[in-house]
Amino acid sequence: MAHMTKLDILIIEDDENIAKAQALILQDDYNVHIASDGEEGLMKAKKLKPGVVLLDLMLPKRSGYDVCFHLRQDKQLAGTKVVMVTAKNQPIDKDKGLFIGADLYLTKPFLPEDLLGAIDTVLKK
Repeated sequence: MAHMTKLDILIIEDDENIAKAQALILQDDYNVHIASDGEEGLMKAKKLKPGVVLLDLMLPKRSGYDVCFHLRQDKQLAGTKVVMVTAKNQPIDKDKGLFIGADLYLTKPFLPEDLLGAIDTVLKK
């Protein structure tokens, strides 16, 4: 049986409890990495080149919008799938996130299957 390498997922989330909860949902199927602010998130993304980034919007140092913009401008990271995971549920926030380059917008709170489904969806795009 061929051994499949797990896909790297980077969670950029400043709330440690939320980041750990997301990691718990994903750790069986993916290699999970966590960054606690936008600056650290961009540095880890450049190093890891993850398949998917789960990106909070309200982050210290750099907003999620800013991080997403920079991921899209970086030739090596432009193809990275970005799921914005946020409590900001206004249509204007979602439109801005998708306009800047997010592949999907998931609002908190969500169920584990919502998170797994969001990742499946962006990986099929």
